Amino acid sequence: MMKTVLNAAIFSVLFLSGGNLSAQVSPIRLGVRLGCGMSVNTGMDKILVPEDYYSNYNFKDKWQFTPTVGVFAQYHIDGSIIGVEGGFSYWQKASQLVYNDNKELNYKVTPRYNYIGVSALLKIYPWRKGFNISIGGRAGANLNGKGISYESNQEDSKFANYHFATVAETERLMKEKLTGQPDIAVGGGFGYEIGKHWNIDLRYFLGLNSTIKTERNDYNWAEHSTHGQNIELSISYLFKL
Repeated sequence: MMKTVLNAAIFSVLFLSGGNLSAQVSPIRLGVRLGCGMSVNTGMDKILVPEDYYSNYNFKDKWQFTPTVGVFAQYHIDGSIIGVEGGFSYWQKASQLVYNDNKELNYKVTPRYNYIGVSALLKIYPWRKGFNISIGGRAGANLNGKGISYESNQEDSKFANYHFATVAETERLMKEKLTGQPDIAVGGGFGYEIGKHWNIDLRYFLGLNSTIKTERNDYNWAEHSTHGQNIELSISYLFKL
């Protein structure tokens, strides 16, 4: 009888211990992220027209659609106000500079650069779960330094007296002399965790270094700082460990 009671007690302790361990949630989760957003790169007008050579023209910077994907690890203990996130991502920086003048000449310059890099963010949970505020940064290598395109009506017959280069030649020169650079950016945003698996994030990143480097040229294109901005909305799925 005593042996039976002892065995039952040991079984009960093991069962309860196992139940408690199984109820514990690992603070580390792995995630995959898919998102899209908008990007702009200001300052390129000062590269192409660095001085007041002429008047009666205007430039306009237009935001462009960009995708982003990534894999990451997140550490957050249930009930804690602080968490961290780090991982690897692919993203784009893009923009479009539109030129128009009183002679009806117009052109569009569209740099679109691809990056692969790392990110790290501190996450603050004011209510200890669900809603969170993130702050941190990311750094990435440029995969296509010549990722710039050019469109114009400069080959129209009404501009024949100006002896402009062809659109194809102008684009070739831009690819050669205006080079995309690596990306180092700071940023952050807001997120919300739905249950144990889904995240929604809205984040903003500001480039710290110039997006474009101007090489020595004969076209009066000058070196000028250009800083990209990205706004990204993404959804993530997290896996328990």
